[in-house]
Amino acid sequence: MKLNDTAEQPRAASRPAPATRYGFVDLLRGYALVVMIETHVVNAYLLPELRHQRFFFWLTFCNGLVAPGFLFASGFSALLQAGREWNDWLRLGPAFWRRMRRLGFITLVAYYTHLRGFRFSKYLQDEPGIWRETFQVDILQCIVASLLVLHALILILRARELFAWGAASAALGVMVLTPWVWAHDLSRRLPIGLALFLSPHGLSLFPLFPWLSFVAAGSVAGHTFAAAAARKSEVVYMRRAAGLGVLLVAGGLAANAAPLALPGKQDFYTTSPLYVLIRLGCVLAIMALLFALERSAGLVPRAIRVAGQESLLVYGVHLWLIFAVLRGKHLGPILGLQAGYAVCFLSSAAIVAAMLGLAGGWRRLKATHPTATRRCQAAVVAVMIVVFLLR
Repeated sequence: MKLNDTAEQPRAASRPAPATRYGFVDLLRGYALVVMIETHVVNAYLLPELRHQRFFFWLTFCNGLVAPGFLFASGFSALLQAGREWNDWLRLGPAFWRRMRRLGFITLVAYYTHLRGFRFSKYLQDEPGIWRETFQVDILQCIVASLLVLHALILILRARELFAWGAASAALGVMVLTPWVWAHDLSRRLPIGLALFLSPHGLSLFPLFPWLSFVAAGSVAGHTFAAAAARKSEVVYMRRAAGLGVLLVAGGLAANAAPLALPGKQDFYTTSPLYVLIRLGCVLAIMALLFALERSAGLVPRAIRVAGQESLLVYGVHLWLIFAVLRGKHLGPILGLQAGYAVCFLSSAAIVAAMLGLAGGWRRLKATHPTATRRCQAAVVAVMIVVFLLR
């Protein structure tokens, strides 16, 4: 999500000084969004018989890096934002509450997409499974909950170095405990809304175990990168990050052959800490590559970068376009609900182009009419609530 706003001149003493905006962070989030669109199109349309081919396995692996990259970038950018607002956050100042308001808006959007039929009347009837469906955890809920955990660590540990160690410990602990957590039906002991945050229970796609690890790891990387930037040694840092990424991938693959297993649910692709490390290694390598492209060749596609900055808008609109419009009851029967790779990739490219244009247009509106766009956002929230209550 866009968790660090574009640096601007402070309007009051309470606002922090402008911070450097690093293009590679926006690029990491932006490219994750582009591949995310392709992933959703393929998942929605690809013919069943094509899902058993070797190509689909490797495509799935590449698409599987989208969520880790998105979550990692969220933690990374949040820590960069925290770096210039640290003292304000510690004393629960205006910057802290602006962040809480932002996370609250993301939460509202996240749960609104899960409302059954977008009708309050369905909840009055207490239809079967309606609360489990509503409280399932997708990537937006996971990001918000993970960032709240990191915010709590900041308030508890207070010192930046202590926070980095705490976040690293949280990332490691979540990885190791994931098999055990997934092996237990926590819905029998906890409210369903909380249980779905901890393990899938057949519904949640992004429970905190293991996905919080990527956000926490991103915050640690953001902390160490900021320290390197203060020493003017960003290039050395990125070279080490790339090397660490290669080691994590190689080490994870090698360790998977060892006859060792943690107690709990055993599944390499869902609960294994080794697979978390492999994907984290890939993300580190990709981040270093984007940094090199930005610094050495100046290859920073503005449209992709802007999409990364407006990621919440792109995320919400592309899901609505794919699942509510193109696969909706009106267009779905006309356009079809299954397709081959060519149609999926061409459709993905068309949706990506539309989303890049939308992000760019919205970004320009925010720059030229900031007050109007804020009022527009508030009006959208009000309409969402009214539509839900009156239907």
